[in-house]
Parts: sequence; structure tokens; C-alpha cells
Amino acid sequence: MKKKYFPITQGIACQSKWAWSTVFLSEGITRSCHRASESQLTTENFQNFHNTDVKIADRQKMLDGIWPDGGCNYCRRNEEAGGFSDRLLHNSTPNLTPIELETNITATTVSPTLLEVFFDNTCNLACLYCDPQTSSKLADENKKFGSFDKFGVTLPILEVKHTKNLAPEFWKWMETNFHSLKRFHFLGGEPFLQKELDAIIDFINSHPNPECELSLVSNLMISKDRLVSYIEKFKQLVKTKKIKLLVITSSIDCWGVEQEFVRRGLDISIWEENFKYLIENRWIELNINQTIGPLAIKTMPELLVKLNDWKKTRPIGHFFSAISNISYMQLNIFGPDVFTQDFKKILSLMTGDREQDKWAIKYMSSIADEIEIKPRNNKELKKLLIFLDEKDRRHGTNWRTVFPWLEKELKDVV
Repeated sequence: MKKKYFPITQGIACQSKWAWSTVFLSEGITRSCHRASESQLTTENFQNFHNTDVKIADRQKMLDGIWPDGGCNYCRRNEEAGGFSDRLLHNSTPNLTPIELETNITATTVSPTLLEVFFDNTCNLACLYCDPQTSSKLADENKKFGSFDKFGVTLPILEVKHTKNLAPEFWKWMETNFHSLKRFHFLGGEPFLQKELDAIIDFINSHPNPECELSLVSNLMISKDRLVSYIEKFKQLVKTKKIKLLVITSSIDCWGVEQEFVRRGLDISIWEENFKYLIENRWIELNINQTIGPLAIKTMPELLVKLNDWKKTRPIGHFFSAISNISYMQLNIFGPDVFTQDFKKILSLMTGDREQDKWAIKYMSSIADEIEIKPRNNKELKKLLIFLDEKDRRHGTNWRTVFPWLEKELKDVV
């Protein structure tokens, strides 16, 4: 099939704004990507989730050369620093253009081609940079210890209100529109532990879409038997052309005890066994996705060494993004020079001739360049110190023994 690329070159248009919808059923909100401004969803407006007033207004702003408010500032800052942003990456992804743009290049009411859905927050990990909306473990932890609010560090108690009302609306939408999707992302939480995964498989069996790629993002902290059982079900969907392709992206940031500290509940040995099983199933499109924050930087090279070794046997995609939603877990609060040598080592280990490999190197370089132009922010570093000490209190851990370099960086923060 000939590749068709996003056709809008006017203004600062982003393909995600036109093609992509992320729907959080448990929260009753939608965005045009996971960073962008949100719109509230109800049983009355759900069927129009891709064309809310907010999304249409944001598309028009982009056509007019204006950056929308909200999460779009992440890409704006990256591009203003000369970097390679999510927007530029997504505009380089083929075959996601909404059909309406074939006849009207400035259409702002369009049909989605990529749907990403979060049913609920069922998850077996409590990653430090995650939130209770997407981790039931964190929600349980916050409920156990109570809400925390000190110096701008807030750990809230979650109340889920929307799922029972909106899930039927989602299935109603799927009945009418699934056939037109090019990609369907099922996320969590942990997808392999959510009861809706079986419902998705049953739905696809009765509503095949041979042009659609099914994508799951998993922490792979499940039993080998459970993983194998589901992979066999997905294999049948692909074999019988019920879907075009299965894409599994595993979340992993760095390596060793540092990773197990950051992604609380993760066991590196179990993750690696499951990932090697997926490597053997070459019919799966396999990726890793890293969340880049200060606690992952020092052992990220160890992960990349392993990734390079795995890539000798088959292609493995490499995706990542820097933490942007938590001010005190961003790299740029440390000021210039702190991570310079780390990024040099990381970039020296990033190899590959595929287009995606080249994008990954550009993107990582952009992150490295951006943090070098920001001054040290002791206010945010103090928040990080407060946050880590509170997590130690809750978990009975000692972050100082795991990250001795960080203890030195924060010793003068008051």
C-alpha cells in the first residue's frame, strides 16, 4: 500500500489533533493525545468525543499558526529549542489521515483513525511518576496513607465516578465506527489484567477490521502462562485477518534495582523472561517505551546495551518521552551539566538504520539539548526531596542508598 502522509502544511497543524483521540472512561474525559487539553464526556456527548468544541477550536488555532493551551506547550517548547517534538514525529507517521481531509484540507470536524482507550486504572505496579487515575495500586496506596499535600507535592485520594455510565457508550460507538479505525490502542493500568481485554477480543472476532492495528502497552508483570494464552488468541485474530497487526509496547525505563525502585512492583527477571518470549514471536510488532526522568538516567545505558543485543535478532521499536506532567520530576530542574555525560553515553548507544531509529536519536538529542538551557530550580528540587522522603515513609525504602548521586545533588536543597 502506498504511504499517505498528513497533508496539512498550513500553520502548525499536528496530525494527532485531527486523527487521534484518547478516551479515559473512568475519568470521563477525552484528549487528542495524552498531553493535550481535555474535554469532559457525558452520556449525552460521548458519541461526538472526537469533535468536541475544545478539539475543533484547537484544530482551528493550529491552522491559524497558534499553539493551543495545555499540553501542546510541551511540543512548542521542544521545537522552540530546536528539538524534534512529538508533533513532528506524528506528522511523519503515514496512513492516519482522516478521510474528510481528502476533499477539504482545512476541515476541523473529522473522523478519528486512531483511538486510544483507558477503561479503568487496574494495575499491579505503582510507578513513582504515575497517578492514581492510571494505577489502582497507587490509588490503594493513597487511600491507605491518606492524601498528602506539602510544599506543592500532592498525592490525592481518587474517586472514580464515570465508568459505569460511559462504557456502554463506548461499545455503542465501536459498533458503528470500529471499521474505520486504522489503529486501536488498549491501555490501562495494565491491559493484560483488565477484564475488558477479553471483551475486546470477542468484539474483534465478531467485528473484523483487517486494516486495523491493535496495540497494547504493557508492563509485562504477568505470569508467563497468562501472557502465552493471550498471545495465542491474538495470533488467531491476525491469522484470520480479523486485524491487520498486533503491536505490543512494553514499558521499561532503565535497568536494575533503580528500575525496580521507580516502577514499584516490577521484577526485572520476570519482565526480561516475558520480553524474550515476545521477541521469539516475530509476527508481533514489538517496541519498548521509556519514560525519561532523573531517576532513570544513570542506568538507562544498561537497558540500551540489552536492547542493542535483542535488536540483532529482530527489529524492536524504541520510543520514549520525558516526564512533563510532574514539575519536580523533570530533568531540566537540575540545571545544565548534571546529565551531560549520561546523555552522551545514551546517544552513543542508540543505533539503527531504520527510520524509527533515526527519529529516536533525534528525539533523545532534543531532550538532551533542552535541559542544558534551563537554570537549576531549587524550589522544584525541594519538592522532589519531599516526594521521595514521603514515598520512603510509605514503602519502607531508602532512596538514598539506591541513588547516591541524587543524595549529593539534593544535599543543599532546603
